[in-house]
Amino acid sequence: MSLSRSPLDTLPNELLDQIISNLSSSPPSLAEVHKPPCMRLTTSRTRDLKNLSRTSFRLLELVRPQLFAHACFNIKDVADFLSFISRLSLGRYVMSIVAKGMDSADNREDPFWWRQVLDCLDPLRITVIAPPPFLAVMLDTQIMDGHSWAFEVPFQILQLQQKSRVCDPALALTKQSAGLLETRAWSSFDFNESSSLRAYNHYEYFLFQVPSLFNKWGTVASTRPFSERLPLSRSFRSLKLFRYTAVFPFYNHVKLLLDAVELMTNLRSFSIQLAPSPTDKTTELEQRGSMDPSDPWMEITTGYSLVAHTVRNMGNTASLVKFHTSDYDFEGLRLELSPILSDVLDNREWVHDGHCTWIKVSSNDGDSWGYSTTTIDNAP
Repeated sequence: MSLSRSPLDTLPNELLDQIISNLSSSPPSLAEVHKPPCMRLTTSRTRDLKNLSRTSFRLLELVRPQLFAHACFNIKDVADFLSFISRLSLGRYVMSIVAKGMDSADNREDPFWWRQVLDCLDPLRITVIAPPPFLAVMLDTQIMDGHSWAFEVPFQILQLQQKSRVCDPALALTKQSAGLLETRAWSSFDFNESSSLRAYNHYEYFLFQVPSLFNKWGTVASTRPFSERLPLSRSFRSLKLFRYTAVFPFYNHVKLLLDAVELMTNLRSFSIQLAPSPTDKTTELEQRGSMDPSDPWMEITTGYSLVAHTVRNMGNTASLVKFHTSDYDFEGLRLELSPILSDVLDNREWVHDGHCTWIKVSSNDGDSWGYSTTTIDNAP
């Protein structure tokens, strides 16, 4: 007795491809990259593609390229991940990757894992979540983490994007690159530094150094001679868009961040968030410990006075034409930020859209420098 075919199985591949495309969605890591860093940033409630792939061998073959367009793996398992991708010939379909590093004293992981990956793959987007010292070595630098105990930051998130792929990953100068920034002409850089709130519980908290790449880079940018700043500036030269997320960073750390940003001379768009999002429960910590609840908010407003001057200067001396801060959405904070930003970003040069964005009037912002991530994001 012959088994009847499923009506879905009778459809031509062209229609099935359209169905698969409609079931695809943006990877969850895109929405999570600016939230408190957590290993669940790839977790999704949507499993439509996975479920569809289980219905038949034919559909599995059609779904697989979309299913693995956005891959994730633990850095300790990078060899197994690459073996799986190679065995199923999925390399050309992988458009983005999320790498998770748990690096600890008991289980050391290779900070140069990206050399193996980028020799085989050429994703448009790389997202890495890992402890701060691990991220620093990965980008060929060292950070001062002697004050880490005060901040208790287990993970930070780094995300890099490029506009187009290289012709052949094997021909790229990945092995000769000292750090991940030098491996491709990255056009977009997102960095989530996590929260500094716990440090406010300590006396003279402002003397503590945040365990961060930008602590190191900002020090190089502001105090080192030109010969030492030049390699870092070269690492940044392809960047057109930079987005920075932190929760209650100290204003002196914001100054170091901005010193580093000023080395991004080709930057067209700068976005920053210094306050917790409405869904973030970070501020509940204010009710615990010995901190003065007004201190974190005061650090933010002081930090924004520095941000405003940097935006104006980069608009005048560099390529910056767009500034965005999601903190302006918070009504209470807007009352504090509005006079600071409006005083420095003169309406004759920077036009405010009434929400969270300022555009430099005298420049043609265009969109030739940017790209929409929604055009490359499909199912997780």
